[in-house]
Amino acid sequence: MKHRVGNFWYYTGAVHIHTTESDGTRPLKQVVAIGRKVGLDFMMFSDHMGLSNRSAGLEGLYGGTLALIGYEHNDADDNNHYLIFGSPGIYPEHLSAREYVQAARSDGALGIVAHPIEHRPRDSRYPPYPWMDWSADQFDGLEIWNQMSEWMEKLTPFNKLAMLFSPRKSMVGPIDEMLHLWDSLNRTRRCVGVAGVDAHEFPVSIGPFTVRIFPYKVHFRCLRTQIILDEPLASEFATAASQLYNALRRCRVYVSNVRWGDSHGFEFLAQAGDAVYSCGDSVPSHEGAKLLVRSPARALIRIVCDSRIIAEARSRTLTCAAERPGLYRAEVWKGHRGWIFSNHIRVGV
Repeated sequence: MKHRVGNFWYYTGAVHIHTTESDGTRPLKQVVAIGRKVGLDFMMFSDHMGLSNRSAGLEGLYGGTLALIGYEHNDADDNNHYLIFGSPGIYPEHLSAREYVQAARSDGALGIVAHPIEHRPRDSRYPPYPWMDWSADQFDGLEIWNQMSEWMEKLTPFNKLAMLFSPRKSMVGPIDEMLHLWDSLNRTRRCVGVAGVDAHEFPVSIGPFTVRIFPYKVHFRCLRTQIILDEPLASEFATAASQLYNALRRCRVYVSNVRWGDSHGFEFLAQAGDAVYSCGDSVPSHEGAKLLVRSPARALIRIVCDSRIIAEARSRTLTCAAERPGLYRAEVWKGHRGWIFSNHIRVGV
């Protein structure tokens, strides 16, 4: 469902979804039907090293839901996982991270680093799959928040049952290390931050019973990626896909955990004279510029500049002057749980 707030149109979706093409547990059309029921405007599928769903013609518009099909590439050591959308095909498995990142860039494909920071033990049953080669730096963005990574890193033998049956309660927010890295990358170029649901719906046997961990429906009712457009999303597939990819490349994005409330109505804006700017935009100068955050509900709002909190308030709105050039973004917290995280507005840089 499209939502217009002020000058902009907002659309909500899920990024990083697996199906039976790789290690998911439902076929794509079933997963799309689930996404439609929970109100997703777009869904970005990325099965491991496979594009058979795309070859079968399953990419398209399903009612009002846009389904885009890319794939998840990894290196020979099963690290450096990379979500690639719009490539002409699957790149050779022997390529290094630098080579497949470069290949995607050369082909005009969109590339997003998946779960870049993971801290699980390497010798565990579920080892981490972090991004290791930061010299492969031509990616378009990264997951600043990955649902499965956070859930698995909080899992212990003592909280297993609670985590199995109430998985959304474990979500707190992007870790500081991730946010600081993301801020640093944006000082040299645009790097979009998205939320990855990393949806699989794993079946697990508990005695005689089989439990589905993090069903798709639950995934889609947790982390979301919202895009911001200057006009409504088109009703024709190719145009709508282009609008979505362009919004991601421009960082016209914020992410949220809808477990803590619908983020519809959130705005992070900069105002300078008569001009109004949103996430991903560039304001020519900091002089006379003002930052404004509107929250859908009363919460702790923060405005961050170059990784430092410069203003905060428990309220539904927060404004402050842009006192110096920098990269500004907004955070909204409910208690100790992260709710909404915007991409940056570049002011005077």
